[in-house]
Amino acid sequence: MSPDTIILSPHFDDAVLSCWHVLAGPGEALVVNVFAGEPPAGTLGWWDRLAGASDSAAAVQARIQEDRQALALAGRTAINLPFLDSQYHQSDQAPEEIVEALRGVLGALLVESAQIYAPATLGDQHRDHTAVRAAALALHAEGAKVMLYADLPHATVAGWPQWVLEESSAETDRAGEQWAMQLEATGVPVERMVATTHRLPAAVHASKVEAVLTYRSQIAPLQESFGASLEDLQLLGLEVDWRLPQT
Repeated sequence: MSPDTIILSPHFDDAVLSCWHVLAGPGEALVVNVFAGEPPAGTLGWWDRLAGASDSAAAVQARIQEDRQALALAGRTAINLPFLDSQYHQSDQAPEEIVEALRGVLGALLVESAQIYAPATLGDQHRDHTAVRAAALALHAEGAKVMLYADLPHATVAGWPQWVLEESSAETDRAGEQWAMQLEATGVPVERMVATTHRLPAAVHASKVEAVLTYRSQIAPLQESFGASLEDLQLLGLEVDWRLPQT
């Protein structure tokens, strides 16, 4: 059965961290892990080192298994593309090559029918996320239906914007200003994007936490990135996305 939704996940855990409301929802959803290639044996990337690994090839194999287990909790599966995570090389990945690879595995679904979710590349603007966003925007220019999602934990390095938390303060909303500026970089006017905040119900939040904790090798560095426990409701209980206007 063809998927209704395709989630472009730069790395193995991005779809679960940022789009659980989609994965746990109705319809057919497929995850595409873009930077899922296995580096040569003996390689050790900086993130893998932070996670306690001693060999990145083995770390990738372990992450593939963790990802399968996490997605299975929502009854979903993933396709893994062979691109290497940027921690293993210096040059940026060409978005055109990502588009070509996506066409190779998904064909006409990319433009004709499926809803595509891609990272908005907020916060620290991880270059792998930027490359995936650029690929999605290229497909959007061809007529694809694209949603951008706030990519956690990157998006919240400065906290959540006040509008997401439904709060107001006399203090400057630095996170909100940062998001607006970074969304403008897409070339799509922010005022034409339709933003939605998803507040996960307790049961859905609990299932998301269970799925995130399935990425056992990533728990320590993720908690360090968030600066708090992964079970904190305000960390993983909110998800945000933007519907881009049809061209």
